[in-house]
This record gives sequence, structure tokens and C-alpha cells, in this order.
Amino acid sequence: MPGYNTHRRFNYAVLLIVAALFYFRGIRIFDLVQFLILGAGFYAGTEFITPDLDVKSRAIKRWGVFKILWYPYLILFEHGKSSHNIIYGAFVRLLYIIAIILGLYYLLFSALPSDFMIIPLGYVITFITGIILANGLHVVLDMLF
Repeated sequence: MPGYNTHRRFNYAVLLIVAALFYFRGIRIFDLVQFLILGAGFYAGTEFITPDLDVKSRAIKRWGVFKILWYPYLILFEHGKSSHNIIYGAFVRLLYIIAIILGLYYLLFSALPSDFMIIPLGYVITFITGIILANGLHVVLDMLF
């Protein structure tokens, strides 16, 4: 399987090539804000919420002191199995980290905020799409090598 930096270079190269092709062909799927949100999700999916969080990898080390949050995930999921499913794996990781964040928030403040959804849903979906795209490229590269 390709190494961490190979995955990173591959993901960013594909993103740049596809963005350039869309730009030069005049294809406008997103406005600038949506593209930046997609890019932020893609970055998060490439650097922090990768399929390799089920092993002691550089991705886990990038979390710094918060890497401890991923140890239960590391124990629960065998490397290369469900965590490397293009869509299912990304959603499980997102649900996992969201559950932890909301749980910690609830413990600290004893309630969830009343205006829970402060970010427009379209932006959330675009961000998650970026994560899924990055995770999908990771899995595709693993399948090729």
C-alpha cells in the first residue's frame, strides 16, 4: 500500500487537475465559497479524517494531544476493512468524531445549543462531500497498488 505522503500528493494532484479542467472548460458546479468549503473538507479528509486512522499512522499523529480520541476507533476497526470503504468508512469516521465532540460539549455545558444548526446545511453537505472525495481517492490508490 502507498505511504502517507504518496496519498497526500495523489489527492492534491487529482484535486488540482480536476479543478483546472473544470475551470478551463468553463464548468461551474460551485461558487467560490462552496469551492473553498469543498476544499476544506478535502483537506480535512486528506490530512485528518483518513482511512488510515485505524492504524498508528501519521494521520493519527497529526491530531496531536487529541489523538487519544482515535484509540477506540483504532481498536474497533481492522485496517483495510470497513474503514477503507469509500462511503461507509468516511461516514463512520465523521459520526465517530461528531459523537465525541457533541458528547464533550454536552458534558461541559450540560445541554446542546438551542440553535444547533448554525451553518447552512448546503455548506455542511459540501464539506462532507470533500471528505468523502478525499477518502475515496485514498481507497482507490490503495486498490491500485
